[in-house]
Formats: sequence, C-alpha cells, structure tokens
Amino acid sequence: MAKFLNTDLINEWIPKLISEAESELIIIVPYIKTSDRIFKYLWEANKRGIAITLIYRENKLSQTEKDKLYSLDNLNLMHHPNVHAKCYYSENYLLITSMNLYEYSEKNNREMGVLLHKVNLSSSNFMSNEDSDDIFQDAIAEIKTIINSSQFEKENKETKEGGFEIDLIKSNKDRVEEYCKYLNKIFVHKRFEADGEGHNWWPICKNYFDRIDVIVEHRYILRINYPEDRLKQIFDRFKPHYNEYKFRGFKFYWNYHTSTITLYRDGRIYGWDGISEEEDTKKMKNGLDELITFLRQFI
Repeated sequence: MAKFLNTDLINEWIPKLISEAESELIIIVPYIKTSDRIFKYLWEANKRGIAITLIYRENKLSQTEKDKLYSLDNLNLMHHPNVHAKCYYSENYLLITSMNLYEYSEKNNREMGVLLHKVNLSSSNFMSNEDSDDIFQDAIAEIKTIINSSQFEKENKETKEGGFEIDLIKSNKDRVEEYCKYLNKIFVHKRFEADGEGHNWWPICKNYFDRIDVIVEHRYILRINYPEDRLKQIFDRFKPHYNEYKFRGFKFYWNYHTSTITLYRDGRIYGWDGISEEEDTKKMKNGLDELITFLRQFI
C-alpha cells in the first residue's frame, strides 16, 4: 500500500529513488534549484548510465542551474509551460509530492507526499506490500501526456543517435504489443495481437487452429469456440483419453467442457531453468502444436 511521507521522509526518499534507479529515471517538477546533496545523487546516477528525463516549467530555470544540468550527459531536458505536477519515477518507485527539486523546500517548507511502490517495503517499524499496477498505469498515462506535450531542450546521446524512447512510460498494452511482435517472429505465420481493455492486456492468436484461440500468459491457454452442446460432445470423447497425452516437459488441464485448456511447463521432467527466452518460447510452441494435434481427433 502507498506510504505517506512528510518533509523528512521526502528528503530521504528522493535520493533513495534516484540512487536505486536501474536504467531510467523521470522527474517532473516546475521549479529547480538543486542542493549539492541532490545534485550529487543525480551526478552519480548519470555516471551509472541512468537515462534521466527531467521536465520543468518553461522559463523557470536559471542559467546557473541550466549549466549544472547540461553537465549530465545522460539527461534529456524538457520544459512545459503549464506543468505544476511534482513526481519522481523509477522502475520500482513513484513519488508524488508537493516538493519541487528546490534546496529551499528541502530545508524550510512543510511538504507532503505519497510513495507508491512495485516492490515490498520493510523496515523495523514499517511493512508495506506493493501497490496495485492499476495505479501505476494511470500515472504512466498522465506522465506520457506531459512528456508528449513538452518541448525538448537538451537531448542525451542515446536520444540523438537512436530516437527518444522511455521504457518506464510504456503501458501494459504497449508491452503486450511489443511481445506480440516477438511471438510472431517465433510462430512465423501465426499472428498474435494484443487483446483486452483498460489496464488488462494479453497476446492472443485467434483461430490458431479452426475455432481454437491461443492466449499467452505464463501458461498457454486454449479456448475452443463451439456451442456448449458441441463442447460437451468433444469433452466426453476426450475424457477417457486424458492420460494418453504425453509430451516431455509439459502438463495440461481441461477440467470441464466449458473451461479453457491450460498448457504448463513441467519442470519436474524437463529443465526449463537456464534456457533462453527464445528457447523457452520455441519449446512452448512445440508443446502447443503437439497438444492441438492430440485434441484434433476429438473435435
């Protein structure tokens, strides 16, 4: 659950969020006058190769501060005429707060903030489970609109050479669409596409085989699209042969005629650990094709 932060805790969490960024960091604040302490953390993140994207309010940055920020090679600097939000976002944390990136605020103001986290937090006097992904997805959508409507002032080397892209602001749908492109390379002529709504999306290949859709999660799900009476006939023919399907490294379940069929990796028989993602996907494809071949005799 979210954690409430007062001024002292905000001053503790901003540097922690910066220092624990793994590859990307987004900061949106209208006013900037960094203290030596905060700039040190930004400088160290920059040296670690963290891609920093900072958006401030247009015409609200002194030349002195601009010179400091321009010294950060990995910084993408943008400005927006109407931005008044203050947020700090890395892979695991999202801090929404009243505090600007301003030295005076750190030392004198009474500030408040809320910390959202994708990892469990624990300390001697505090324990908190990770927050709902829906909250992050809503925040990502707003951050993306702010970035889209901002003006670039300074591009880092990666942006200059390869274009501007931030993994942090990809929505669940964006990520599933990317994964579908990957699946389509492995499955060649089978076309997966993103399906879902809101924040819930998954790859699906409709009519992978006649009237059989395949949905990819951590398992593979087969959905047979026949009227219920026909499904009952198929299931009744299949049930006596349930244990005949044997394919090394897999297990599957079909418990009722209206339920979906689920195909799982069976680590007890085949060593799935340590293989590459591509090997894993190709192996799952083979298992899926074998299962469909087995099922076809009952359809």
